[in-house]
Amino acid sequence: MDFPENLRKTKSRMQVWEVLSEAKTPLTARKIAQLASKKIGAKKDMLKGAEKDLPDSDAENSGVWLSSVYRALDAFEKAHAVSKTVLKDSQEALYAIASTGHHHYAICMNCKSRTELAGCPFGEESALHTVDNDFMVVGHVVEVFGYCKKCRGKMQKSPHSEEHGE
Repeated sequence: MDFPENLRKTKSRMQVWEVLSEAKTPLTARKIAQLASKKIGAKKDMLKGAEKDLPDSDAENSGVWLSSVYRALDAFEKAHAVSKTVLKDSQEALYAIASTGHHHYAICMNCKSRTELAGCPFGEESALHTVDNDFMVVGHVVEVFGYCKKCRGKMQKSPHSEEHGE
């Protein structure tokens, strides 16, 4: 997905967007910062020996600040380019590039994978309304939490059966 047109392209926003674009599952802000910092390190390794030709700011940049990641994510969220999910009993939110169209997801609480639901439990948005019709619905988000098949399989294996190769 392309960088949101309505946002200014800053260095940190571009780094965060690149990580999110390549992610297969939603990521925490900390994980985004780690992956962005690794990318910077890999680029520097490719440029080894050419550091003298780089501007000082690029040569000294050893990572991405977590606060910069949060600011970038906040801007993306306000621009509706990123979706934010907070798992039950979790301290950290998960972020992913927002999909276009009308989608709802089941999110694995273990591996954080997202699986698209096969429809909308609400049907048409125009059918949504409050009891007194005093509220106009313009959108909704449905996120279902549980465990994917792979993680359920891991959880069902007991230590006893693994020891005996059962």
